[in-house]
Amino acid sequence: MGVDRPKFRRAPAEERRDDLIAAALRSIARDGHAGVSVRRIAAEAGVSIGLINHYFPSIDDLVASAYEQTATRFLHLILDEVAKASPSPRARLSAFLKSSFAPPILDPALLHVWVVFWSLTVHSAPLREIQARTWADYRGALEVYLADCLADAAAGPGGGLGTARAALGLGALLDGLWLEWCLNPQSFEPEDGIAICEAYIDGLQRPAATT
Repeated sequence: MGVDRPKFRRAPAEERRDDLIAAALRSIARDGHAGVSVRRIAAEAGVSIGLINHYFPSIDDLVASAYEQTATRFLHLILDEVAKASPSPRARLSAFLKSSFAPPILDPALLHVWVVFWSLTVHSAPLREIQARTWADYRGALEVYLADCLADAAAGPGGGLGTARAALGLGALLDGLWLEWCLNPQSFEPEDGIAICEAYIDGLQRPAATT
């Protein structure tokens, strides 16, 4: 009598790719630039190097996919929270801010991953393209919510700055505070970061000073 063997289940291609991307992110978070290695990522995923090469022609392709998936995922997390908020423009913008200062986005471990991504964009055209596109998506969403919030401002959108510049400033403020907190979580409380960004928006809603 033969022994029944467990049937092998072949993972769908997208599921396998997602598993490899997740392994790459864990490897980078743990080992920094040294984690950008097919050998280390294969060990982390528990697969052969050949399997990684089957799904990703090069390590650059795998890292680029990890970058895009990470940026897109976090934007979607923010937008999901905005969708749950009250329909008032300020409430939606406040939800954008609050989700930016909450896990899983506010996580010091993520800093290791982003530092590697940012540094690699200097030498990788595909990564630069992804960085530009995902940042444009992020700032575009922020600009929409900010424009709605400032639509009735007496001095016009952005308190005289214009909505695009106001969104650029708010995005830079969010990024800077996120970086400062990840470098030193004791430097301020997440609620302080939210309050600073809310004050920035309050300032945009005031009429521009006249001479």
